[in-house]
Amino acid sequence: MDVRAKLVADARHMLERLEKGTITPAPARTSRPSSIYTDEALFGREKERIFRKAPLMLAASCELRRAGDYKAMDVAGVPVLLVRGQDGTVRTFLNACTHRAAKLAHGCGHAARLTCPYHAWSFRLDGALLAVASRGVFGEVDAEESRLVSFPTTERAGLIWAVLDPDASPDFDAFLGGFDKLIAQFGFENWHHFESRSLPGANWKLAFDAHLEFYHLPVLHRATFGPGMSNLAEYFFHGPHQRLGLVTNAGHVLEQDDVASLATLPEGEWPATPLLFGEWIIFPNVSINCFYKGGRGVIISQVFPGASVGESVTVQMFLHENPPAEDLVADARAMSDFLGQVVGEEDLPMSRGQQEVLESGLLPRVQFGRNEGGVQHFHEWIDRFVEAPREATLAAVMGGE
Repeated sequence: MDVRAKLVADARHMLERLEKGTITPAPARTSRPSSIYTDEALFGREKERIFRKAPLMLAASCELRRAGDYKAMDVAGVPVLLVRGQDGTVRTFLNACTHRAAKLAHGCGHAARLTCPYHAWSFRLDGALLAVASRGVFGEVDAEESRLVSFPTTERAGLIWAVLDPDASPDFDAFLGGFDKLIAQFGFENWHHFESRSLPGANWKLAFDAHLEFYHLPVLHRATFGPGMSNLAEYFFHGPHQRLGLVTNAGHVLEQDDVASLATLPEGEWPATPLLFGEWIIFPNVSINCFYKGGRGVIISQVFPGASVGESVTVQMFLHENPPAEDLVADARAMSDFLGQVVGEEDLPMSRGQQEVLESGLLPRVQFGRNEGGVQHFHEWIDRFVEAPREATLAAVMGGE
């Protein structure tokens, strides 16, 4: 893939949409059973067929900058521990001591070794068993069998992906299809992790749907950033992934989507930053949005299934291109707080209200308009993963076999 050529082509198309003030509509309005958000059996298949089969973007490289940095998290009921080893490689483990399943770590931190807080077994950063407390009285231990359970992992574009199946033979290339090469133009590996926060929500798909359309922006967000905002999204699909460009109202300029500034320049002189316009969606559960208050930054939102079909957790990760200068820290935190408010006090309460209605069973179907092509695309790919045979390889699900 010629990365710049692809970005230029998308920008050229976006400029045409901006000039006309129109979008490319989906072929038709569609509808789906409301039970896609409430069915426990379907929820179980989603966790099995998607969250344990598809590569998941779990962390930013800058969260694990040094050897010994770790990040513990729960992903659809799987306790996960990411660790950067002494060799610089990030590995993903089941967050469990192989003695009696105690969690090895919580939150984020730094360690020279991983030591169980229950019986003090310890492990190297590469997952190898290092020491067994009171080995003489415990008895013989098979060191190889006692290694930490590890998951296939790759680090690309300054982001870390893993497949939560220790026996998987993942095809990261087939899944990403070069989308990572486009995202790599941000240079996230050199960015700064400012802070992260978690927010409770409704069904994970219901919570994520809001990231896939701009139809609601001037309505739901009328008290925050919605006034004067367009509700038109132009979609750029890339396998299961996608990108949304905001077709702004005349005279309404968004600094973070300053693709319009390219119209006055020859294509050969187009700078990189405006070419990265819009919202980037990594299937199945990640969105990336730019902001510029407190310096250039992005909010990476990860929506994970919760303990039941009607619960989810949205993790907001704030990255800055450069650590905010002392006089900009307050602005950077204000931006984080604002985006937390928009999602935590507007989007997620709305989805929880929707969940209550849907769980009543009295609204049999939900609708997706021709202006919501990205939502349609997302649910079509959900179907593709969920309905694939259990033994189907990732490449087969992606259409490569």
